[in-house]
Amino acid sequence: MASANDRDNTTRKSPVRGMDGPQLGEVAAIPSWLSTAKATVPDRVAGYLDRPELLERMLPTRRRATLLVAPGGFGKTVLMSESCRNLRDAGVLTAWLTLDAQDAPQTLDAYLAFAFQEAGLNLLDAPDVDQGGASLRYRTDFLSRALEQHGVPCVLVLDELEQLDDPVSLALLNFLINWGPTNLHFTIACREIPAALDIAPSLFDGRAEMFSLDDLRFSSPDIARFIGPGPTRREIAWWTEMSRGWAIALRILRNERRGGAGAEVVDARQATDSWVESRLWRDLPARDRDLLMDVGLFDWIDAELLDEVLEAGDSKRRVEAIPAVAGLLESVGGVASDALRLHPLIREHCARRLFREAPQRFRRIHQRIAEALARRGETVAAMRHASESGDAALVGQILENAGAQRLWLREGLVRLQAADRFVTSEVMKRFPRVALSRCIVLILTGGLDEARRTYRALAAGRCSADAGGDIEYELDDANVRGMLCLFGCESPGSESLRAVKADYERFLEGEDVDPLMRAAFGHGLCLVHNQKAEFDAALEWTERNERRLPEGIYLGVFRDQQRGQVAMARGRVAEAADHYARALATARAHFLHDPGPVAYGEALVSELNLERNRVVGIREALQMPEGLLEGGTPLASYAARAGVVLDLTLQRAGHEEALSAVAGMRDYARAAGLPMLKRYLAAERVSLLVVGGRVADAEHAWRVGGLPERSEQCLDLEAQSWRELEALACARLRLLTARGDFEAGRAFLRDLVRVASDRDLRRTWMRALALGVALERAGGRHDEAERHLTRFLGLFGESDYARPLVRGRETCTPALEDWLGNNPVHPAADAARRLLGMLNDAGRPEPAVPTPGARELEVLQRLGTQSDREIAAALGLTKAGVRYHIGNIFERIGVRDRVGAARRAREIGLLP
Repeated sequence: MASANDRDNTTRKSPVRGMDGPQLGEVAAIPSWLSTAKATVPDRVAGYLDRPELLERMLPTRRRATLLVAPGGFGKTVLMSESCRNLRDAGVLTAWLTLDAQDAPQTLDAYLAFAFQEAGLNLLDAPDVDQGGASLRYRTDFLSRALEQHGVPCVLVLDELEQLDDPVSLALLNFLINWGPTNLHFTIACREIPAALDIAPSLFDGRAEMFSLDDLRFSSPDIARFIGPGPTRREIAWWTEMSRGWAIALRILRNERRGGAGAEVVDARQATDSWVESRLWRDLPARDRDLLMDVGLFDWIDAELLDEVLEAGDSKRRVEAIPAVAGLLESVGGVASDALRLHPLIREHCARRLFREAPQRFRRIHQRIAEALARRGETVAAMRHASESGDAALVGQILENAGAQRLWLREGLVRLQAADRFVTSEVMKRFPRVALSRCIVLILTGGLDEARRTYRALAAGRCSADAGGDIEYELDDANVRGMLCLFGCESPGSESLRAVKADYERFLEGEDVDPLMRAAFGHGLCLVHNQKAEFDAALEWTERNERRLPEGIYLGVFRDQQRGQVAMARGRVAEAADHYARALATARAHFLHDPGPVAYGEALVSELNLERNRVVGIREALQMPEGLLEGGTPLASYAARAGVVLDLTLQRAGHEEALSAVAGMRDYARAAGLPMLKRYLAAERVSLLVVGGRVADAEHAWRVGGLPERSEQCLDLEAQSWRELEALACARLRLLTARGDFEAGRAFLRDLVRVASDRDLRRTWMRALALGVALERAGGRHDEAERHLTRFLGLFGESDYARPLVRGRETCTPALEDWLGNNPVHPAADAARRLLGMLNDAGRPEPAVPTPGARELEVLQRLGTQSDREIAAALGLTKAGVRYHIGNIFERIGVRDRVGAARRAREIGLLP
């Protein structure tokens, strides 16, 4: 059946939750492709023999990491599952995760969080995650915060680690093991430790223990209890010699006991095939042998699927009736109440033997499994079986029938990525819509250039005869072109974006467009109108989508983010905050599907907080988060976070650091080919140079940056976004003021205020007025400066955007003082005093992060690897004393948890 991370239960009843899987139009907290089987503790096997002393020795909470390393069949899974049940009975939060080769990094990131969610951890109560970290492990960072907040010991059990061969996935585990919260303990089982798993040597200094095959072997007393009452010493010796203490060999020998098989010594370390061939297959009828080989291709044994694929009745009962596999069939939790699974060693052997003896049947059964799973809507699992069969056409057909890129719109990015792993160049050549879905994956995961190349190659290879009549291809093509434009930061006036907009409008007028694509096109039009400050049209499209289109993973998040951006630009602060909060809550609820919307949402929230001068609550490091660098994003999210980083860097670290930051951002924009972002950042660089007193350099930067020569071009909303307009206009006003070109500056200011008021750009208007105060004060017209300030205060009463004055505090502080002296009883006087307090606070240098004392530094060095109790024992402190020092450390370096402390300490040089 489906591999665990590939299951898509959109059309089946979930036996675990007792409810239908999520259908189109529903929002589910758990994505349908996440299989509860992978996160479910296996049931106790038939004939289980308790080994309490061994279980006590391997108790996970005794140490950071417990490793069970032995060949297959030594009972690692059985021991871990029993330990897991004991821990849960004792009230210890314990998560189980069975790994497999299909666990790509993004899939593993989702499953780690999902496993703890299934174990009972409420992830949505976790504190905010600092998006300075990598987007790849966003969910793992989120999980770390939740576990840190949980406070008491908890355990993560990882089974079949050897299956994980992706180095990036293993790096994710390295991060969690070496830098995860100290109350998290690990139990890991594998046949051999992957070379890329970097378990720090310090972990083995009393903090980790490895149990090898010699530790796991059944001893003679164990074997005596396993045999049952009254075995003779000779019988025990024979069983011990035959099995070498190998658990699976003992099971097979017990099955044979009734048949009186003769003795044959087989070393447990020899190849599994030799043992299975000599013991399991002995005297097994050909019919049963053939059935077991077929069943070896199924990940688990589901009666309905088994009969459908094998075109036979009662296949599952026939498997259960084979005496030789008694004790080798395990029940599978989280799949179906009666689902079974052959022991992995037996399943692997059967699959290999079938491939060797009947390769055609091997391929045909995989094909039939794929076709059956596809009919059930289990798309990715079906594609995996199709890939195993070597049938590229079937791989492509399954994804295309599932809607290709619509899989992303329904289920989220990680879902489409899982499917894309099976898409080869041959598949893309034969199925152009599948090639378009590859473009979507590339766009959303930082491969914008490759997406462009892939799309150009696809377009060039399609002749005119191919282009007409295939409405599904045309819809997918329009969506990809739109994303290439919008995520590639194409200017609103570009020919390509105009063509996309026209296609969106044309398709939305037709009747043959499915709801998901209608949603995508409606979102695209909303974004285009929002960029051009056509806010009423943008809101109209969000309302149309809400009225006519199905709710999905992204619709609620996108709708609230777009409405929030409109409200933010219009200065409707409470409305913007409300929309952003709803969007972020929805995005977090769906972070298992796709963590990207959370990164975008947090950038928008930070921008709004900064504009209101609420900088204390902005925790992020002064750098762009990888969540926005690794994946494509429209201009708004990147510009929002860039503005926060540059503003706070300027305030906290000075002009040179801010210029260095914008240089790095411009390098990224150039490398990624993002035209709007390049213009936006070029304008921000000019502003920083002017603020730093480097006027000549600013003029040179304006010219080499290709910024508009004429003032009216800076204010053109047909050819650029309102964020570009705002950045260009502010840079130009600063430059004109610094050059002493006051008349030109006044004329430009009048035009800017007119455009901002006409388009209801309240934020831009307030920035313009603050710069107008600086312009008139520099030009000696204090009465005009006061007039601008009065108008600003009037707007401030409606929109508490204090940051425009804070940015220009050197000029605006005396201007506010003069204004209060001239207008002591003005209705806006209280607002002016409040603003003056903010300016005075911002003008004071922020205290440098003090170097921790010697004892605090000792505690800090141990935070990432030791618990409070271990630190107390090492340093001769009480636990309360350790917590006191930890609290001081958090306050000194501005963090809220251990993970953040270790990261921040490395950033500022306190730790190597």
